[in-house]
Amino acid sequence: MLETEQLKWKVIYTSSRQEKKVSAYLTKFGIEHYLPIYRSLRYWKDRKKWLELPLFNGYIFVRPTDNQRDEALRIPGVVKYIRHNGADAIIPEMQLNLIREFIEYGYSVSQYDPSENLEIGDVAEIMEGPLRGHEAEISKIGDESYLLVTIEAMNQSFKVKLPKEILKLRRKKPKEEIKPLW
Repeated sequence: MLETEQLKWKVIYTSSRQEKKVSAYLTKFGIEHYLPIYRSLRYWKDRKKWLELPLFNGYIFVRPTDNQRDEALRIPGVVKYIRHNGADAIIPEMQLNLIREFIEYGYSVSQYDPSENLEIGDVAEIMEGPLRGHEAEISKIGDESYLLVTIEAMNQSFKVKLPKEILKLRRKKPKEEIKPLW
C-alpha cells in the first residue's frame, strides 16, 4: 500500500488572514495540503475588485506524514490542529473531492454565514454536475437556489449556488402546524 493511501486529511487552524501565507510555507516544506479558494466581488466607495478568498476562514486541510505533523505546527501562522473526540479531526477524502469538484465545475461557491438564517426548503434531486443523482435539502433566496454542505468534524458549512434547471423537486417541505397562542 502506498504511503499517501495511508495518510489522513487533517485540519489546521491558522492565525487570522494567514491562510495563503501558511499555504506557501506548507508548499515550501513539501507538506501536502489543500486551501479551497473562491472568488468574490467586493465593492468600495471608489472601486470594485474580484478577490480570491479562503472558503473556510482560518482553516487549511493537510495530509502530513507522522514527521510532518509536528513540523507543520512550527510554521509561522499555524495555531493548532483541529481536534475531535480527543484526536486530530479526520476529514474524509470524499468531502475534499466534493469541494474540489464544486470549484472546478464553476459553481458559485461562497462561505456560509449562519446569520443569513437560510431556511431549509424542499428536497430536490441534482440532475447534473458532481452531485448528480444525489438528493439535497435546499435553501431558496429570491429566485436563487442554494445547497448547504456541512463538514461535521470542522463544524463548518459552505453554500453552493446551483442553477434551478439542474434541480428536480422530489418532495415538498412539510408545513409546520401553527399552534394557537391560547
